[in-house]
Amino acid sequence: MPSSLVLGGCLQVLVMAATCCDLRHRKIPNTLVMAGAAAGLLLQGTLAGSGGVLAATYGFLVGMAVLMPGYLLGFTGAGDAKLMAAVGTFLGPLGAFQAALASILAGSIIAIGYIMFAVLFCQTASPMARYELMAKTLVTTGRPIYIAPEKGEVMGRKFPFAVAIALGTTGWMIWQWPLA
Repeated sequence: MPSSLVLGGCLQVLVMAATCCDLRHRKIPNTLVMAGAAAGLLLQGTLAGSGGVLAATYGFLVGMAVLMPGYLLGFTGAGDAKLMAAVGTFLGPLGAFQAALASILAGSIIAIGYIMFAVLFCQTASPMARYELMAKTLVTTGRPIYIAPEKGEVMGRKFPFAVAIALGTTGWMIWQWPLA
């Protein structure tokens, strides 16, 4: 139990600090992420020995692997993938995978709410005309095209994904973490 509290407390400090940085600057500093990953490795090694270091290493790789496609496709930033990797050092491979999926779910819900709010309150142009043109082109020519969002369109804006990682990770900890 004390080791779970230590890991959980340090992990919460990491995701909250990353969330504050992402909200304020739309960037997660590498120094924060690397310090978090190092802390996860050291804590796992101290609390669980060589098996803990191995679990932390695999957790790092799994956390990075789950969000890397999102980064490569432009859905998330590099800092988000690195943050999820650092989170993985605290959770191990299975925990990193489940927390990453919970984070993606949280991010999806946030994004849908963000889009609905912006469109419903007329704070941005609706992306529907652009989607309609892409769909018509696909149906008539059989070739998919991509039309980039207009300047100011809600789909062209980015939101701080560290918030989703913090919510997903915290939700996973509450749901799954063995505190007893």
